[in-house]
Amino acid sequence: MARKANFKIRSTPKGWLIHVPASISDTGKLRRRYFATRDEAKVEAQRLRAVAEGRREKAAAIRSALAEDAVAAEEFLKPFAISLAQCARFYASHHDARAKAPTLGDAWTSAISRRPNHRARTLLDYRNWRKALPDAFMAMNVRDITPDTITSALNDTTSGKTTWKNGLGYIRTVLGDCVKAGTLDENPAKRVHVERRPDHSEEVSIYSADELHSLMAACRDYPTGLDRACAGCAPVFALMAFAGVRPDEAAKLRWEDISLELMNIRIGPSVAKKARRRNIRIHCTLKAWLDEVPQKMRHGKVAPPRWVQKATRVRREAGIDGSEKQDALRHSFGTYMLAMENDLDALKSDMGHEHVRVFFEHYHKAVTKREAQPYWLVLPFSGENATRISK
Repeated sequence: MARKANFKIRSTPKGWLIHVPASISDTGKLRRRYFATRDEAKVEAQRLRAVAEGRREKAAAIRSALAEDAVAAEEFLKPFAISLAQCARFYASHHDARAKAPTLGDAWTSAISRRPNHRARTLLDYRNWRKALPDAFMAMNVRDITPDTITSALNDTTSGKTTWKNGLGYIRTVLGDCVKAGTLDENPAKRVHVERRPDHSEEVSIYSADELHSLMAACRDYPTGLDRACAGCAPVFALMAFAGVRPDEAAKLRWEDISLELMNIRIGPSVAKKARRRNIRIHCTLKAWLDEVPQKMRHGKVAPPRWVQKATRVRREAGIDGSEKQDALRHSFGTYMLAMENDLDALKSDMGHEHVRVFFEHYHKAVTKREAQPYWLVLPFSGENATRISK
């Protein structure tokens, strides 16, 4: 017969002591509890005695099947040094947490709603990825998601490595919100293995001088077809090619933000990708292209109406693959400017990057100054919608 628990109160230098046996301790182990006054200790001793007596009554009436199950469970848990009660509490806590956790689809919707001030393009990407990922994956409880299920979902959705990594980034952000909300203990997306490519030289495409020449030459008005008035695309493409302005920023930029007198472009928070103000130097090649625009037309947005559609036509007329060359003008600017100046600090300021790592991943290619010069010599014919490469 089990010895009756003794809740005798003892006076110690630390306070009034009560020994709490493992059988009723919340940790499953013997505990020593100290109280500031004897009265507080007496109240707790009475409570513990009642708990102990109630458990003995339940233990006496326990069913044989339950007792056998408890013995088997105790044997199974013995190597882990935890009690059956501790195991039951852990399961109840885990089950309760899972019941409160959302599905990935619901978490994705919440993640979008938490970002009302993000760029429209970014929010569109969130929505597109939500549609693209498998329905079964989006229906999973976030607590059931593992690195393997994330990898499988991305493999089923994407083919290119860059797209795969982009998708992982969005999943990591959504699950990160769940960690912040307390519905997840850790972010499983952080443990997804991403294969490291030995050669990153082809990850980012850039324009050659000849390709840029073809693109700028295609910025002209056409006699037939949709979106025929494409001459107004030239200054926008020039801003991307010779100043590294992002496509979304170029679409929002206004002539009031450009000062040819100060040779400076002001990118305000409402235009910038990360809502951070920055100033960009105007290179002499860019100035030549902007000077082509008559003074009376330098107001409002730099981009013409239906800019996206017209830019698509210009690329098509120039024989440029828009998907392959996505963001390539900005990458070209960074690559060729770095080759010409070799000034990382100035280039970081122009492009709005915070870390040098970005330059070595995207722009630090084996391009010499001599190879970069033809790019900066893609200049307009004075007064005509055509280009030449100066000899």
